[in-house]
Order: sequence, then structure tokens, then C-alpha cells
Amino acid sequence: MKRIALIIVLVVLAAVAYKGPDSLIGLAKMSRSAAPETEKVKNVLGHPVGKTGKKVLVAYFSWGGNTRDVARLIHEKTGGDLFEIKKETPYPKEYKPATEVGKMEREQDLRPKLQGPLPDLKQYDVILLGYPIWWYIEPMPVKTFVEAQDLSGKVILPFATSGGSDIIASVDDLRRTLPKAQVKDGLLANMTGRIDGWLKENGLIK
Repeated sequence: MKRIALIIVLVVLAAVAYKGPDSLIGLAKMSRSAAPETEKVKNVLGHPVGKTGKKVLVAYFSWGGNTRDVARLIHEKTGGDLFEIKKETPYPKEYKPATEVGKMEREQDLRPKLQGPLPDLKQYDVILLGYPIWWYIEPMPVKTFVEAQDLSGKVILPFATSGGSDIIASVDDLRRTLPKAQVKDGLLANMTGRIDGWLKENGLIK
């Protein structure tokens, strides 16, 4: 028993050493079922001008609720509009069935239909794009969203939550998906203390 406990501790320490404390935070937060919304999270549209004068959209997809919480925090800091990306047919609420659907969509490179209407993305200077990391990249509904309109020249700032993977592979994937957009370096936001510095670097807060 002690040996098993020691192995677990060593695995956790190795994860922290290799990927940093974000990996441990992500594992601790990783949902086993879709979290019910304690209050109705409403989209905020029609007020695109953020706190530094840029027209900003915080668009996010969330299954377990972690990315939703981060997106709301970012929106409070930046101002602008807020929009939740939702599948027309939602994922199952339990973890294993949801992962099976998500994996199938990933393997077949599907573009799930979304609940509409979608915001007019042409009006924004910056789109902050949030999602959980699924199989190293963004979930397929996010691809549906970013491919639905022409994002040529738009600044895309990805942020993500994760149970272990970093955000680099998903940023690379978004750059391949949106070669004409300016996809900036992303933020793994399991630890929210890094958000302010990232937003300042990108001119969205002072």
C-alpha cells in the first residue's frame, strides 16, 4: 500500500516538474460530470467596446464549467461582449459518454452544428477564444465556430483549461485552421493569477 502511495506521489511530482503547477491544478479541477449552472449565464452582446477602447469578444466553449468560470472572469476584466459556444445537440452530462462523443468527432474531423444565432464576428478587433483541451487541441465545436465566418486579419487570443495537456498544440492547430487570422500565443488558465499579465501584454487591460 505504501509503495502504491509513493508511486502516486512520484507521478504527481513528475507532472508538476514537467508541465508546472498548472497540470496539477487542472487534474484537481477536472470534472467527472457536466457542472450544473448555479445561475443562468447570459450572453452579453451589443456592447463590444472593451475597457481599452478595442472591440472585444470573449467566446468560449465549456463542458464541465471550468472554462466558463475563466471566461466570465476574463470578461469582467476586459469588458466587451461575451458569448458561449453551444452544440445544437449537447454532449452527455457524464464524463465517459461525453469523452466518447468528443473522441469520435475528433477522429472523424467533424464540425458539430451549433446553437444559433452566432454573433457577427466582423465587428470585433480581438476575439478571446476559450475552451478545454480535448486530445491536445480545442473541441470540435470550437472549429465550427471559428470556421463559420471569415476571420482574416482578426486577432485571436486562445485561453484554455486542461486536465494535463498544455495549450501549445491547440494554438498550432488554430493557426493551421485560421491561416489568415493573427492567432497569438495562448494562456493555460488553470491558475487564474496569470490572466492579468497576459491581458496587459495584449493591450486589453491597463
